[in-house]
Amino acid sequence: MKFSLPLALAAAFALTGCGYHAGEIRPTPMRSVRTLAVPTFKNRTYEPRIEVLFADTLVKRLQQDGTYEIVGDEKADAILHCTITQVEQRALRSVINNVLATSEFSLKVKVEYEVQDRVTGAILMVGGASGDSTFFSGNDLQTIQRQALSNAAADLAKDIAVEISEGW
Repeated sequence: MKFSLPLALAAAFALTGCGYHAGEIRPTPMRSVRTLAVPTFKNRTYEPRIEVLFADTLVKRLQQDGTYEIVGDEKADAILHCTITQVEQRALRSVINNVLATSEFSLKVKVEYEVQDRVTGAILMVGGASGDSTFFSGNDLQTIQRQALSNAAADLAKDIAVEISEGW
Protein backbone atom coordinates (compact mmCIF):
# COMPACT_ATOMS: atom_id res chain seq x y z
CA MET A 1 0.00 0.00 0.00
CA LYS A 2 1.45 3.28 -1.11
CA PHE A 3 1.12 6.30 1.23
CA SER A 4 0.11 9.57 -0.41
CA LEU A 5 1.51 12.80 1.03
CA PRO A 6 -1.25 15.06 -0.40
CA LEU A 7 -3.90 12.76 1.10
CA ALA A 8 -2.21 12.87 4.51
CA LEU A 9 -1.95 16.68 4.39
CA ALA A 10 -5.61 16.99 3.41
CA ALA A 11 -6.64 14.74 6.31
CA ALA A 12 -4.48 16.70 8.77
CA PHE A 13 -5.92 19.99 7.54
CA ALA A 14 -9.51 18.69 7.83
CA LEU A 15 -8.97 17.51 11.40
CA THR A 16 -7.52 20.80 12.66
CA GLY A 17 -11.00 22.31 13.02
CA CYS A 18 -12.20 19.57 15.39
CA GLY A 19 -12.26 20.05 19.12
CA TYR A 20 -12.41 22.94 21.53
CA HIS A 21 -12.27 26.49 20.24
CA ALA A 22 -11.15 29.14 22.70
CA GLY A 23 -12.70 32.52 22.26
CA GLU A 24 -15.25 35.05 23.44
CA ILE A 25 -18.14 33.29 25.13
CA ARG A 26 -19.72 36.07 27.18
CA PRO A 27 -23.45 36.65 26.76
CA THR A 28 -24.32 39.59 24.49
CA PRO A 29 -25.32 42.04 27.29
CA MET A 30 -22.01 41.33 29.06
CA ARG A 31 -19.68 41.77 26.05
CA SER A 32 -18.22 45.06 27.29
CA VAL A 33 -17.74 43.86 30.89
CA ARG A 34 -14.19 42.89 31.78
CA THR A 35 -14.19 43.62 35.52
CA LEU A 36 -16.96 42.71 37.94
CA ALA A 37 -17.69 43.61 41.56
CA VAL A 38 -19.60 41.27 43.88
CA PRO A 39 -20.77 43.05 47.03
CA THR A 40 -22.13 41.17 50.04
CA PHE A 41 -25.45 39.50 49.29
CA LYS A 42 -28.69 40.91 50.68
CA ASN A 43 -30.65 38.49 52.83
CA ARG A 44 -34.45 38.45 52.85
CA THR A 45 -34.65 35.24 54.90
CA TYR A 46 -34.58 34.42 58.58
CA GLU A 47 -31.32 32.47 58.23
CA PRO A 48 -28.67 34.57 60.02
CA ARG A 49 -25.15 35.42 58.84
CA ILE A 50 -25.15 33.74 55.43
CA GLU A 51 -24.65 36.82 53.25
CA VAL A 52 -20.86 36.85 53.37
CA LEU A 53 -20.60 33.06 52.96
CA PHE A 54 -22.56 33.18 49.71
CA ALA A 55 -20.73 36.24 48.35
CA ASP A 56 -17.29 34.77 49.11
CA THR A 57 -18.23 31.45 47.51
CA LEU A 58 -19.44 33.23 44.36
CA VAL A 59 -16.28 35.36 44.16
CA LYS A 60 -14.08 32.25 44.42
CA ARG A 61 -16.10 30.52 41.69
CA LEU A 62 -15.87 33.54 39.36
CA GLN A 63 -12.12 33.74 39.97
CA GLN A 64 -11.77 30.06 39.06
CA ASP A 65 -13.82 30.65 35.92
CA GLY A 66 -11.58 33.53 34.87
CA THR A 67 -14.06 35.23 32.53
CA TYR A 68 -14.20 38.39 34.65
CA GLU A 69 -11.62 40.03 36.85
CA ILE A 70 -13.12 40.54 40.31
CA VAL A 71 -12.43 44.05 41.64
CA GLY A 72 -13.93 46.55 44.06
CA ASP A 73 -17.06 48.57 43.27
CA GLU A 74 -15.15 51.71 42.28
CA LYS A 75 -13.03 49.96 39.61
CA ALA A 76 -15.62 47.57 38.17
CA ASP A 77 -17.29 47.78 34.78
CA ALA A 78 -20.39 46.16 36.31
CA ILE A 79 -21.71 45.19 39.74
CA LEU A 80 -23.42 41.88 40.46
CA HIS A 81 -26.14 42.45 43.08
CA CYS A 82 -27.53 39.26 44.65
CA THR A 83 -30.40 38.78 47.09
CA ILE A 84 -31.07 35.56 49.00
CA THR A 85 -34.84 35.14 48.77
CA GLN A 86 -35.45 31.70 50.25
CA VAL A 87 -33.76 29.09 52.42
CA GLU A 88 -35.92 25.98 52.55
CA GLN A 89 -35.20 22.93 54.64
CA ARG A 90 -37.29 19.77 54.25
CA ALA A 91 -37.28 16.31 55.73
CA LEU A 92 -36.21 13.71 53.18
CA ARG A 93 -35.96 10.53 55.19
CA SER A 94 -37.25 9.53 58.60
CA VAL A 95 -35.69 7.24 61.19
CA ILE A 96 -36.66 3.61 60.55
CA ASN A 97 -38.61 3.01 63.78
CA ASN A 98 -39.76 6.60 64.36
CA VAL A 99 -41.52 8.42 61.53
CA LEU A 100 -41.56 11.64 63.56
CA ALA A 101 -37.75 11.85 63.70
CA THR A 102 -35.85 12.92 60.57
CA SER A 103 -32.57 11.31 59.55
CA GLU A 104 -31.92 13.23 56.31
CA PHE A 105 -32.79 16.77 55.27
CA SER A 106 -32.71 18.65 51.98
CA LEU A 107 -31.68 22.27 51.81
CA LYS A 108 -32.53 24.62 48.95
CA VAL A 109 -31.40 28.24 48.68
CA LYS A 110 -32.84 30.61 46.06
CA VAL A 111 -31.17 33.82 44.93
CA GLU A 112 -32.20 36.61 42.58
CA TYR A 113 -29.44 38.60 40.90
CA GLU A 114 -28.93 41.51 38.57
CA VAL A 115 -25.83 42.80 36.83
CA GLN A 116 -25.75 46.58 36.71
CA ASP A 117 -23.43 48.72 34.62
CA ARG A 118 -21.52 50.85 37.13
CA VAL A 119 -21.25 53.95 34.92
CA THR A 120 -24.69 54.14 33.29
CA GLY A 121 -26.72 52.27 35.90
CA ALA A 122 -28.31 50.15 33.18
CA ILE A 123 -29.34 46.61 34.11
CA LEU A 124 -27.37 44.23 31.87
CA MET A 125 -28.73 40.90 33.13
CA VAL A 126 -31.41 39.73 35.55
CA GLY A 127 -31.90 36.19 36.71
CA GLY A 128 -32.32 33.70 39.47
CA ALA A 129 -30.49 30.62 40.63
CA SER A 130 -30.79 27.99 43.29
CA GLY A 131 -28.37 25.81 45.23
CA ASP A 132 -29.21 22.42 46.69
CA SER A 133 -27.67 20.23 49.35
CA THR A 134 -28.61 17.39 51.67
CA PHE A 135 -27.45 16.53 55.16
CA PHE A 136 -28.02 13.90 57.81
CA SER A 137 -29.03 14.67 61.36
CA GLY A 138 -26.40 14.09 64.01
CA ASN A 139 -25.16 15.21 67.41
CA ASP A 140 -24.32 18.75 66.29
CA LEU A 141 -27.12 19.67 63.90
CA GLN A 142 -26.16 23.35 63.66
CA THR A 143 -22.64 22.57 62.44
CA ILE A 144 -23.95 19.99 59.99
CA GLN A 145 -26.54 22.44 58.67
CA ARG A 146 -23.88 25.15 58.29
CA GLN A 147 -21.78 22.76 56.18
CA ALA A 148 -24.85 22.02 54.06
CA LEU A 149 -25.28 25.78 53.54
CA SER A 150 -21.67 25.91 52.30
CA ASN A 151 -22.40 23.10 49.85
CA ALA A 152 -25.58 24.85 48.67
CA ALA A 153 -23.59 28.07 48.25
CA ALA A 154 -21.08 26.25 46.03
CA ASP A 155 -23.90 24.79 43.92
CA LEU A 156 -25.55 28.20 43.63
CA ALA A 157 -22.26 29.92 42.73
CA LYS A 158 -21.72 27.43 39.92
CA ASP A 159 -25.13 28.26 38.44
CA ILE A 160 -24.67 32.03 38.64
CA ALA A 161 -21.14 31.88 37.22
CA VAL A 162 -22.32 29.83 34.25
CA GLU A 163 -25.26 32.16 33.58
CA ILE A 164 -23.25 35.39 33.61
CA SER A 165 -20.15 33.94 31.93
CA GLU A 166 -21.68 31.77 29.24
CA GLY A 167 -25.27 32.92 29.05
CA TRP A 168 -27.00 29.63 29.90
